[in-house]
Amino acid sequence: MSDQFVSKLRFYWDDADHALERWLEDMARQGLHLHKVQWVRCRFVFKRGAPAEMAYRLDFQTKRVAPDYVQLFADAGWERVDYYLGWQFWRAPARAGRPTEIFTDTESHIRKYQRLLWLFALVWLIFFLALFRRGATLWDSPADIALMLAVVFFNLYPVVRLVLRIRRLRNRTP
Repeated sequence: MSDQFVSKLRFYWDDADHALERWLEDMARQGLHLHKVQWVRCRFVFKRGAPAEMAYRLDFQTKRVAPDYVQLFADAGWERVDYYLGWQFWRAPARAGRPTEIFTDTESHIRKYQRLLWLFALVWLIFFLALFRRGATLWDSPADIALMLAVVFFNLYPVVRLVLRIRRLRNRTP
């Protein structure tokens, strides 16, 4: 990779999109502008440039986005930087008086997190089908038990946080 690009590793939970947005904005203030997202959304490639105040926002879509979706954001001044595993990475210059949110209503935020919950529901379905197939042999090995507990944790933790986020958003609605 040339000196023009910098690669950084960063893990984040699916419900922590706001934390990732703040991190990307901090990188832009340091002159590192998001160029590409790789490795299950853990490797971020930045292009060096002039430090700038940029707003980064993420959206999650469960299906291929239509050209109208991209055009709607472009018309509002947002540039789609990249997309990876359903996540859409948007940026726009942060200017006084300009909205820095891609969603202007609470229901759109809630639908974004509900789409994520459906993805986790699919993971849980696959997990339970695998458990059913393995039956009693699942408990034969400590390694199998540890793997099962890790899968449960890495899927239950963000689900609980997403449900709480949706609940907070609903309670905020006038």
